[in-house]
Amino acid sequence: MDNMTKKAIWKGIAAIIGVLIVAAAVCTALVIVWPLGGGSIIRNMKSSKIELQEIVPLAAEAQIKEKIRIAGSGDAVSAEEEKESNLTADYIIPDSGTKLLTDADIQGLNAQELNYAKNEIYARHGRMFDSKELQDYFNSKSWYKAEYPATEFDAESGSILNETEKKNADFLRDAENELEPGGYKLDQ
Repeated sequence: MDNMTKKAIWKGIAAIIGVLIVAAAVCTALVIVWPLGGGSIIRNMKSSKIELQEIVPLAAEAQIKEKIRIAGSGDAVSAEEEKESNLTADYIIPDSGTKLLTDADIQGLNAQELNYAKNEIYARHGRMFDSKELQDYFNSKSWYKAEYPATEFDAESGSILNETEKKNADFLRDAENELEPGGYKLDQ
């Protein structure tokens, strides 16, 4: 073989080696960069989903704790919570229309809160109140719809309230009177 042929063969081999080196470098870069997130869309989506699964329950738990605090404290609720319809934060005792109350359900409530809780049972059915304090309080609730004047409601309450509500109203009245003889004084 002459010198020219040998040089051509070596040039061809060098070109092939160069292409292989470039290909190896590209493959190495892909192997290194891809797992680090450079283009790993599926992994990023899975990671985001896991992060959301960790964050969402914490946020929901915080909301529930806040609603429980508000429902049990008698404090005024925020505008955001007032906008939410039929949520437990809007009620002093959310289930007073469906389950018989016990001492545990009213533990820590003062005479005013017991009075409001008792009247909450009536307000759910649209009773209007002669007391400005009560009327203002229930007007602030998103679920409240004033429908019946107090005298009309009181005359018909026997047919409007279910047995659980009647027993709970009596229970709350008795508890209120026990804390404050004669009951909480409205509009003071």
